[in-house]
Amino acid sequence: MKSGMMKGLLTGMLIGGSAATIFGVLNWQTERKWNQMAKQTGSWISDKAEAMAKKM
Repeated sequence: MKSGMMKGLLTGMLIGGSAATIFGVLNWQTERKWNQMAKQTGSWISDKAEAMAKKM
């Protein structure tokens, strides 16, 4: 009985750890994508502002 309980706990920890790792990696990739999009948007706005300043 105790042996089965330990196997269950270990299996649960491994599955939980794997799920947490996968979730963390996916979350990191999503956040990196958002940061890249924000940089691109910032660069675009900066370029437009510079072009408008040159016209004046």
